[in-house]
Amino acid sequence: MNRFHVERLCAWSGVVGVTLFFCGFVFSHFVPPPSPSLTQEQVVWHYQTYADDIRGAMVIFIVSGMFVAPMFGLISAQMKRMEGVSPALSYAQLCAGATNAMFFFIPGLMFVVTAYRPDRNPELTFLLNDMSWIFAVLPWPPAFIQNIVFALAILTDKSPTPLFPRWLAYLNIWVSLAYIPGGLLPFFKSGPFAWNGILVFWLAGTAFILWFGAMTAMLLKAIKRQEREAGVTHQ
Repeated sequence: MNRFHVERLCAWSGVVGVTLFFCGFVFSHFVPPPSPSLTQEQVVWHYQTYADDIRGAMVIFIVSGMFVAPMFGLISAQMKRMEGVSPALSYAQLCAGATNAMFFFIPGLMFVVTAYRPDRNPELTFLLNDMSWIFAVLPWPPAFIQNIVFALAILTDKSPTPLFPRWLAYLNIWVSLAYIPGGLLPFFKSGPFAWNGILVFWLAGTAFILWFGAMTAMLLKAIKRQEREAGVTHQ
């Protein structure tokens, strides 16, 4: 297995990770997300009714973080190939990506804890549910800076034939802006800025899927170009 095969595995690893991530939400009966305005009794009922489903699905959710990490590493590796781009941007992307990958683990662990003892004091289940959803939706800054530094790298690439197209930079900027409404989550329990709202959950989720699809396609294309420049025939 040569380096190009390894890099392709890293690219496709991200697809596996994101698929598992969304499967975790679906199989735990969290799509659509339950509203933060639900009563304590309604929240407790959900965990008591679907306790086993939530536990199993959130193990899948946690595993997803293992698969997205190699893709984030690949992004930094490809950024180092850009002409005239500061290595600091590559390292910044890697740090932000590593932090971002942690939030594929932490919310899943929180949901598992919440569902682990569904017969506990209802007030504790209510509290842990709030913590789980806030950990799952609120931490957008690592993804924001990850996208911004990658976009900046593309826009400052001085090669006559840039590694990535400029439209990918603008897509990364748009996606990063789509995450910002999540910062208002702590102030709302209903409406578009709640954790299940159209601006905080659905817009950010849609932007995230578009970003992953575009990034995977462009990373695979960059690997193919690198392989061609090295004179290697892809089997």
